[in-house]
Amino acid sequence: MPDVYTEGAASMEQLTNLVISDRDLATISSVLVRLMNDTNAASIMLIDKSGQVVAVQGGSTKRNATTLGALLAGVFSSSREVAKLLDEKDFRNIFQQGVQQNIYTSMVEEQWLLVIIFDRSTHIGLVKVLSKKASDELGRILERVRADTTRAKSSVLNLQFRSSVEDTIDLLFRD
Repeated sequence: MPDVYTEGAASMEQLTNLVISDRDLATISSVLVRLMNDTNAASIMLIDKSGQVVAVQGGSTKRNATTLGALLAGVFSSSREVAKLLDEKDFRNIFQQGVQQNIYTSMVEEQWLLVIIFDRSTHIGLVKVLSKKASDELGRILERVRADTTRAKSSVLNLQFRSSVEDTIDLLFRD
């Protein structure tokens, strides 16, 4: 999995790059594996609100992760619009109950979605409690990654600006 993915901005108007190091991706994956084991989930995904897959654990969704991520992000976006129609600020969690499989999606910070796919043998209450704990931990990790990415971009921009200024000065004072 690449260490760069596209993250949807809060308003979804502008896309920015978020760089996730191998170390941070391993930390994210360990949180997902722990949650998967504790809830006996079939799969767990971390996606951004635009549907880009950040990480996937569990075999049942890996081959369809991109499509599933996009569809689940769309469902979540639709539910937020329904919330507005009902004069709610938003819906932060969605529970989809099927005959064999259930999906619980919860918002992590304001940018990402934690998706847990589990069967009927797992109680939804357990999923809700443990996903809240995992969401808090993932939020801290992702906010640190975002801050590191912002600092890195700032360094690159400062370096590019300085280089551009030096080139301009050289052109102005050339012999």
